[in-house]
Amino acid sequence: MITYVLSDRPNSEGYISQDAVREIYNLLCDLRPGSDKKALDLFLCAAGGDAEVSWQIVSMVREIFSEFNVIIPYKAHGAATMMALGADSIVMGERGELTTIKVTLAKGGAQGQNEDGDLSSASIGDVESFFSLLESLGTPRVKQKVDALLRTLDTVSPLVLGRLNNATEQYQEVCMKLLESRKRRFRKGVNKKIVHKLISGHERTITRSQALKDFGLKQVKQDTVLEPLFWELFKLYEGALEMGAPFYPDQEMDQCSEEEIVFRDHRLAYIETANKTRVFKQDVKLRKVRQPPPNIHFDPQIVLPPFQIPSGPEANEDSITSNIQQWLEDCLPEVVREAFEKLWRSFPISAYERLDLNKRWEDE
Repeated sequence: MITYVLSDRPNSEGYISQDAVREIYNLLCDLRPGSDKKALDLFLCAAGGDAEVSWQIVSMVREIFSEFNVIIPYKAHGAATMMALGADSIVMGERGELTTIKVTLAKGGAQGQNEDGDLSSASIGDVESFFSLLESLGTPRVKQKVDALLRTLDTVSPLVLGRLNNATEQYQEVCMKLLESRKRRFRKGVNKKIVHKLISGHERTITRSQALKDFGLKQVKQDTVLEPLFWELFKLYEGALEMGAPFYPDQEMDQCSEEEIVFRDHRLAYIETANKTRVFKQDVKLRKVRQPPPNIHFDPQIVLPPFQIPSGPEANEDSITSNIQQWLEDCLPEVVREAFEKLWRSFPISAYERLDLNKRWEDE
């Protein structure tokens, strides 16, 4: 068995991503069977991520193992649901969740697009809902549908609709490939029905019973004997990833006099076998962003440290002047820096800037 568990801790979430493919492969090599391929069980918990990675992981597993099963104790959303589609059996616990797969584009500006009219925060469900609304108002004729579409294109770039359609087709293709990779495949028509139900405009959770009855995922099973053990294993990961403790770094910044803080070694994911544990970590830097007011009144009231005027027979106007100049050169940069820092800290905080740094996989 291999585990792939990602954090759903608020503000410290982990998502299925490309870097996990090599990590999983390295651990699979240690589990590689002999001449006779054997089964692999994947203990999976994730709130979503890169859909293409789902296909990469499943196809990689199929090259090494003859059978592939997925165990879902809790969340397996989005890309994790797609990964489960490629399994010969899906063992779901009472709290196990799949989701429908929402196809969206990047967020844009007003009216669903950015300044160039290229990207939109719309989903394919928004487009479908628009035409469903027309249907609910009375069965429109083809010409009415075309007119409505043309009016829509006045505010939404046609590229948005094209990209939504392209993204939907890509998701459908990946889901079909995953279902067809199973040892005991459903008929192609059955797979198409499953994919049609899963590719939805709005993400919603799917329980174990719904997966069987409403979505036709006959490979979903339950194991009443092992289920308590799976749940206990999930709780161990939940504790290690601190999923029950939301990460609110801004609250610490509110109580801190420093301009920036670095929170180190945040755990976001585990990939583990009985022989090896890999953990994904990152550091989080939070910096105060201050907004200078329109009119700045700067009265530094600079106080210089005392200066001892040299005396003695060698003291003259030139030596005293030279000593004063050197004294000022030594003191002024630090005095100016302190004055500017004091001024800057007097400005109100407008926001906190977050940077995720030093992302890496480590042994544990």
